[in-house]
Amino acid sequence: MTMKFITSGITAPKGFTANGLFCGIKKSKKKDLSLIYSDTLSEAAGVFTTNKVKASCVVINQKLIAAGRGFGDSLAMGGAAADILGVQEKHVLIASTGVIGKLLPLTKIVQAIPDLAAGLSKAGGKEAAAGIMTTDHVAKDAAVEVVIGKTKVRIGAMTKGGGMIHPEMTLSGKHATMLCFASTDAAIELPALRAALDQAIQRTFNMISVDGDMSTNDMVVILANGAAGNKEIQNGTKEFEIFASALEGLFLALAKMMIKDAEGATKFVEISVKNAKTLQDARSIARSIASSNLVKCALFGGDPNWGRIAAAAGYSGAKHIDAWKMNVFLGKVAVMKHGNAVGKSEKKAARVMAKKNIGITVDLGLGKHGATAYACDLSTDYVIFNSAYRT
Repeated sequence: MTMKFITSGITAPKGFTANGLFCGIKKSKKKDLSLIYSDTLSEAAGVFTTNKVKASCVVINQKLIAAGRGFGDSLAMGGAAADILGVQEKHVLIASTGVIGKLLPLTKIVQAIPDLAAGLSKAGGKEAAAGIMTTDHVAKDAAVEVVIGKTKVRIGAMTKGGGMIHPEMTLSGKHATMLCFASTDAAIELPALRAALDQAIQRTFNMISVDGDMSTNDMVVILANGAAGNKEIQNGTKEFEIFASALEGLFLALAKMMIKDAEGATKFVEISVKNAKTLQDARSIARSIASSNLVKCALFGGDPNWGRIAAAAGYSGAKHIDAWKMNVFLGKVAVMKHGNAVGKSEKKAARVMAKKNIGITVDLGLGKHGATAYACDLSTDYVIFNSAYRT
């Protein structure tokens, strides 16, 4: 049985419930507080921002997860949830987002936790996904099912993020705000869970860019409670590859949802780098193009300015690049071949750039490695929104 998407989200796996409600953080009175709960103790793995300025929740979660699982307020929220749920404080992970440096209304949050916990349910996944939204227009959640051995295993997840999105997360937390929370009922050893998470985010969340700005709060956390009853998955096995592939497929779907719903976005672009000498070169070039403000502006304006793409590849930091071997395509239209413009391609390329979904391909002609990044355009709506974000 191959991986299949199912109609659900964070509560799709056995043993997980969730809820979301309005506690008084948002002026819009939309849901603004969420809780995910596992009936049994879970293994936990997380990846965190490598921004050297980190939110308190990131620092606390890093310490808890490393131990196998504005500091005062963050600890108070975690402690209040632990008391209500009847669990140890070290078994509660926390996350937040908002204007950097602006304190959240702690009293309102703590007062709402009893109702939040009382409303936990299998149907509450949708409420929880709504509760983590900020500038998102739609809630983003999904779930997949695979067979491990002879046992059906599910992975669910929810994510948010419309701006300040340019993640580079690691297990140690060394590089939006983008938040993703995942759950699985798979029985999986902790080293394998960490390896699967790291492998999955490298080709998904770590390859998206809305605006090139890395948040202080980026994190992806996955909980595995073993409720499916499968034989424990170990690193390096066939079962591990099935699980890791399913997790990556789930994360990729969510990553694309984020880009399509980004602040001010009118276009979705997939940037494929082919035939690089090393994987790192391919990744660096794809991310550089995805985060180029000039490329993004050209996308918004429908301008087939391939020179901006070539320039972004050139300053990417890739160690091996030769402009005279490089080819650039907009859709299937060749606009640069071996460092030179392709004659009579302008009108065809302009038609490609006018589309809502655009593919950019850069063929380096130097090796066999490739990578794909995902981005959106940079519109006037994005600039207007973020020019007055606090006021």
